[in-house]
Amino acid sequence: MRQILAHSRNLARRLILSCLLAASVTIPAIASAKPMILATIAQLGEPMSRILGDCATVETLLGPGVDPHLYRLTRSDVAKALQADGLMANGLNLEAQMRDMFDRLSARKPVIYAGELLDPTKIVLTGGVVPDPHIWMDPRLWAEALAASAAAAAKAFPACVPSVAQNQAAVLAEIAAVDAYIEARVASLPPSARVLATAHDAFGYFGKRYGMTVLGVQGISTESEAGVAHIRDMAQTIYDRRIAAVFVETSTAARAVDAVIEGARALGAIVTKGPALFSDAMGPPGTYEGAYVGMLDHNATSVVRALGGVAPERGLNGRLNTARQVKDTSG
Repeated sequence: MRQILAHSRNLARRLILSCLLAASVTIPAIASAKPMILATIAQLGEPMSRILGDCATVETLLGPGVDPHLYRLTRSDVAKALQADGLMANGLNLEAQMRDMFDRLSARKPVIYAGELLDPTKIVLTGGVVPDPHIWMDPRLWAEALAASAAAAAKAFPACVPSVAQNQAAVLAEIAAVDAYIEARVASLPPSARVLATAHDAFGYFGKRYGMTVLGVQGISTESEAGVAHIRDMAQTIYDRRIAAVFVETSTAARAVDAVIEGARALGAIVTKGPALFSDAMGPPGTYEGAYVGMLDHNATSVVRALGGVAPERGLNGRLNTARQVKDTSG
C-alpha cells in the first residue's frame, strides 16, 4: 500500500510539473533591469552572487538545514524556476529530484551544472561508478567549478562580463586562503588522528584534499539507510582506531551517529559527539557560517580541535560563532 501511495504521489507531482511547464509557454516573461539566477544550493549561490555582483540577482533555493538529496520541489519552487532568467545547480545527481525539470527548462533558459563543467577525471567515483557530488568540500576544486560557472554565466548574460572580471579574483583568493588554513590545521593532527567520522559520506573530497580517512555512517546520499551491521562495524572501528569524535551534520538526523557513539562506548571507547558540521547545507544567510568560506572555516576548525589538533577557537578570520564549536559529550 505504501508503495502504491508513493507512486501515486510521484505521478501527481509529475503531472503538476508538466502542467506548470506547459502553462509557462504562454506566460510572457516580465522584463527586469537585471537577470535573476536561481541557484539550488548556497555553496554555489553565495559565492556566485559575489562574483556576478550587481549585474545579476542570485537567489538560493535551498536554505540552512535542507538536504538536497531528499528535497522535493514545491509549487512555489517550480514557479521560481520558471520565473528565473537562468538556473545553477551542482549536478552529478545531487539534486536528483530537480533534474528532470531543469533539463526541460534548459531549452528556454541557461542552465549551468557547476560540477559537470569540471574535468571528469577529477570527479570521485564511489565504488568506481557513482559520482560523488560533494565537490565543494575541496576548495581548490570548487574554485575551478565556480570559475567555470562564472564564465558560463557571463556567456549567457554578456552584461556580466565586467563584473566577473572585477570580482572573481578576490572571491577565489579568499577560497585559496581558507584552503591553505585547512591544510596547515590538519597538519597539526598526529597521522593516527586524521580520521573524520561523520553522518554520511559528504566529506570524501575533503579527505582526499587534506589526507584524512573519511568514515560515513550513511553513503554519499542520505537516501541510503545505515544498517545495524554497518553501525556495529563503524563502532568497532571507532574503538580500534581510538577516534576521539564523531560528527553530526546540520542537514541530517543525528540518530545514526548517536547509535555509533553508543556502540563504541559500549566497547570501551572514549568518544564524543563533535560540533555539527555543514555538509549539504550552509549556515543562515548573513552569518559568517552562511558564507562558503565561513562554512569551510567552521568545519575545519571544529574537526581539528575536536580531534586534538591546533586551531584558533574563532577560526581563520576570527569570526566563527563559538557556540557552534561546543562538543556534545552526552552522545
